[in-house]
Amino acid sequence: MKANQFKKAVSYFALASVFTMAGCQKDDALENNTAAASPDKAMAADNGKVIEDQYIVVLNEGENAADVMKTGKISAANIKDKFEGSIKGFTAKLSDEQIEALRANKDVKTIEQDRVIALTDPSTAVAQPAQAVNWGASRVGYGDGTGKTAWVIDSGVDPNHPDLNVNTSKSMSFITGITSYVDGYGHGTAVAGIIGAKNNTIGTVGVASNATIIALRVFDDLGRGSISSAIKAVNHVIANGKAGDVVNMSLGSGVSSTLDNAVKSAAAKGIYFAIAAGNTGIDCSNSSPARANATNVYTVSAMNQAGALSGFSNYGAPVDLAAPGEGIVTSYKGGTYTQGGGTSFAAPHVAGLLLLRGNAIRTRGTVTGDKDSTPDPIPSL
Repeated sequence: MKANQFKKAVSYFALASVFTMAGCQKDDALENNTAAASPDKAMAADNGKVIEDQYIVVLNEGENAADVMKTGKISAANIKDKFEGSIKGFTAKLSDEQIEALRANKDVKTIEQDRVIALTDPSTAVAQPAQAVNWGASRVGYGDGTGKTAWVIDSGVDPNHPDLNVNTSKSMSFITGITSYVDGYGHGTAVAGIIGAKNNTIGTVGVASNATIIALRVFDDLGRGSISSAIKAVNHVIANGKAGDVVNMSLGSGVSSTLDNAVKSAAAKGIYFAIAAGNTGIDCSNSSPARANATNVYTVSAMNQAGALSGFSNYGAPVDLAAPGEGIVTSYKGGTYTQGGGTSFAAPHVAGLLLLRGNAIRTRGTVTGDKDSTPDPIPSL
């Protein structure tokens, strides 16, 4: 959002009625309604682990990757991926000698180790319901999102789900060796439903119903991805998104200044971000992109129906809002539905509100039981 101090100050002047949103990170688990006290279930065991010998190299503006590779004695076989656009550089398998050569190169801006981002999925399948509005959407408010665009950086989206409006021509994968954006894991489809499920006769109603969903896939069918893939996806939004679009990132993995800077660059273009705070019950100040703090960027914690911060939810100064994150019914892969929770499910509530109101989101009360000194405000349409 704007300055963090302003964001937190809003919570003290919010209306007394308690509204809550709870979210779950992409690297966080989809939790069922009874899993709120089990933060260990919210993240895959290898989430945040370094990818051995794999590094993200960012170049100064205007520099040529081929020239840098040559001076660092890096062959094409070393390169895993290249970044083109606002963030320019490459991901490569590098030896200690190559890293030292790159650090000495004035054309190299930063070097950081690539990390795993991973999901777990203990959500519970449910039968297709006759249309009903989730408690989460009822709590924060919902409206017509027709004509609005949400970029979902996640495990892909089911393009044939009857409750979703997916732009199949713009959706794409950023996983090396995988071209399909179709969700083989389920997490991205669940996020998409909370944002924009159609107001029809089946399933649920999204916060910004019938919004156009663009799937940017960074997780494979096992729910595994990398920071470098997420950077590529944000770079794509910078190049192709427009002011007023919204990006949902229900993911995170340790500290990555490159990913944080990519988010801030996109936000500077007037593109809004809803980012999950994470589900391990810790301060998210050392988690990217949750720690990113800029105008148009909203980090979201999770809450339950009683308006209390969920036990699994991360907290801390980077958090801007708390949204519903327990017992949420939403769309799922294969045209089905699921019930789950976590900050991954809280963030898309805020994404929907951003589609409808931009920075003019209202707040109504604050969560109880916050683990830091400033209770998170609860957003409202």
